[in-house]
Order: sequence, then structure tokens, then C-alpha cells
Amino acid sequence: MDDGYPPDRPSGLVRRIHTEPLSTDEMFHRDMHWHPTEFLRLHWLGHNEQDYVEISPELAEAVIAKWKAERATSNDD
Repeated sequence: MDDGYPPDRPSGLVRRIHTEPLSTDEMFHRDMHWHPTEFLRLHWLGHNEQDYVEISPELAEAVIAKWKAERATSNDD
């Protein structure tokens, strides 16, 4: 979370999918797709210059829907 970005308006989204043998971490990118990231693992290892706040899956889906709608609107211009 960057300063000034509340949980309902985050600067970015990261998710962890519990898979075997290791969990998969992904970040939502500007291309409106999920891509692999090491953010959570690096944060756990102490590389925590940027903090994060856990939000519900429902709020994350709402944020993604809003970003997609904003992108569609900006592409119409």
C-alpha cells in the first residue's frame, strides 16, 4: 500500500494461490491480467519497503471490476 491509498482504492493487487508443492503469488498488472510475482516472498524475507494490507476476495474483485471499467472508458476516448 502506498500512502494515500485506502483498501478500497489500492495502488495494486497481489494474491497468493495455495498450490502444491509451493504457493503461487501473482500481481494484477496494467494489462488487466495476473502475472507471477515474488513480492510476498520478498516481503516475508525482510524486503518490505512497501507494505500491504490484506483485503477480502470480494473487495479485490470489486477493485478489478472498477479498474476494467475505467480502462474501457479511457479506451473509448
